[in-house]
Amino acid sequence: MKKVLFITSLYYPHVGGIETMVSELARFYRTQGIESVVLTKKWPLSLSAEEEHDGVKIYRVVSARHEDEFVGIIEWVKNNENLIKADVIHIIGVRRPLPIIGVLLGSYWGVPVISTVAGGEIPNTGDDNTLAVWNEGKENMLPVLYRSDLVTTVSRALEVDLQKIAPKLSAVKTVYAGIDIDSIKGIPCTETKNNYLVSLRRLIPSKGVCTLIKAFKILENEFTRLCLIIAGEGPEEQDLKILAKDLELEKRIDFIGTVSFERAVSLLKGAVCTVVPSLSEGGGLVNVEAQAAKCPVVASSVGGIPEYVQDKISGLLFEPGNPNKLADALRMIIADTSLRDRLIAGGVAYAYKFSWKVLGPEYVSLYESSKKGLVIRPFIPWSELTNKLWLMLKK
Repeated sequence: MKKVLFITSLYYPHVGGIETMVSELARFYRTQGIESVVLTKKWPLSLSAEEEHDGVKIYRVVSARHEDEFVGIIEWVKNNENLIKADVIHIIGVRRPLPIIGVLLGSYWGVPVISTVAGGEIPNTGDDNTLAVWNEGKENMLPVLYRSDLVTTVSRALEVDLQKIAPKLSAVKTVYAGIDIDSIKGIPCTETKNNYLVSLRRLIPSKGVCTLIKAFKILENEFTRLCLIIAGEGPEEQDLKILAKDLELEKRIDFIGTVSFERAVSLLKGAVCTVVPSLSEGGGLVNVEAQAAKCPVVASSVGGIPEYVQDKISGLLFEPGNPNKLADALRMIIADTSLRDRLIAGGVAYAYKFSWKVLGPEYVSLYESSKKGLVIRPFIPWSELTNKLWLMLKK
């Protein structure tokens, strides 16, 4: 195998779990002599159509909602096929529209398609927004999943959720998302502040930042020098700032926006602990990154998080959405230095199980076995649109 085409909704310069997964997988593949290219959405539109980042070629196309936009993507693919043609197609995150292009190309090129469900694209317990996303796009997401040669999930909890909505899927496997431990170890802590909690979150309701702010209020008078840093952006940002102001915490909570991976690791290394208060979570890679950075983790016991954090061994888990339980866990970590030290040691040991040096070969093995067992199936369109795109592609 010489080349992998990653298809993902967003990629660099965006920062998130999927983006990090693709970037670090590509870095590992490079050590194995495997080239990676990325086909992604051009959002915002000011981004260039073609770019190279960290040795990976990135090709961006307009996000398609209407037929003419899908037609435009197929025309682009036909004109640039030599740039993206690969031995394996790996779709990470099956939200529309690009996964449709992925399964079309898989049939057209006669190569396996691996689809990874990363979380928010299927209904997650406790997150109504994921149900809305699924209902909006399931007419295309389900056919993509059923036409993939293998479907992976980043946690067993997600695998269970997936089987509920796609019970006919025969080839599903949980393969965890990994981390580049050497990279994390090599990033220094450059923070000038100390005595702070940090939470690296997209500011959307399912990430539970509201719970964190309420828990911080409970601890306000016990730890008067403690502050809270919230790194991330999202539609809930203004509401969260209003909540902080209403609770008279605005001077002790810093909303610093989206940060680079390097700054995120620096923040983790300087923090008393990191808080992952999700109401739903497919996996939660930040939990493992924190453990590798020797930062104690306090996280909600929801979704795939308990697979990424060992309660009382590599972190502390609490009841999701419960500020009092979160405050109790934070109090323990702040006040009990011996507990904190044990969690740090346990976290470092546990993080090594998620190293790409361990998980990367598993993905390569999946690619190879999918290639060997590939059965070339005729592409059967599931809509007028996919029929039109398939006929265009074959011309």
